[in-house]
Amino acid sequence: MRLTARPGKRELAEHLRHYAWLYLLVIVLSYGLWNLVYAQTAYRPPQSARVDVYVQSAAGQEQFNAFLEPIWKQSAPGLELVSAVMLVPPTAAGEYYANVQLVTYLAAREGDIYMLAAADFKRLASQGAFLDLGPAVQSGALDVSGVALEAGRVKRVFENEQGETSVSAEDYLFGIPADSLDGFLARANVDNRGMVLSVAEGSGNRDAAVAFLGALVGSTRGGN
Repeated sequence: MRLTARPGKRELAEHLRHYAWLYLLVIVLSYGLWNLVYAQTAYRPPQSARVDVYVQSAAGQEQFNAFLEPIWKQSAPGLELVSAVMLVPPTAAGEYYANVQLVTYLAAREGDIYMLAAADFKRLASQGAFLDLGPAVQSGALDVSGVALEAGRVKRVFENEQGETSVSAEDYLFGIPADSLDGFLARANVDNRGMVLSVAEGSGNRDAAVAFLGALVGSTRGGN
């Protein structure tokens, strides 16, 4: 037998009263599933075609991306994407979380360029988290003329299987101090005082990261 009668307004209202939660659940699940599928299938540039800049700052990510875009388009048009990730600043209240976040990202080999507070930079650099930029500076691949580099030099700390530590006799240039790079504050609202720029040892695009670091330095030096 086939039912042909249409439900009246009262029957429809009664049905919705009992089953509205089910329709709402279906809508929410459908939306979540669509987002999941989109996240999994959306095109993502390969690591060799992108540079990610991780910055300890309360500045807005959109503003920093807008600051990065013209530098990227002018200095590295071959890259498909240069984007920022804003990290928790190491304030007294959030120091523990900031440290956990940093260590997690570095251990996962995420991020290419890091801009960190000096204390975090030195601690992590001594453990081998960042590239030695000395060879790039000496070869001219990284132009840091006019920038005082002393605060970016750190001794490497090593630990043997017995847990005994030793310190390297020489300093390595693991970072570029940002104190004189006032363009960060003027154009991106990122306080450059006491900050240091570095390239992650685990970067999947080291050459491009070093080159873009040079472009960042050149575009922010002296408030440019």
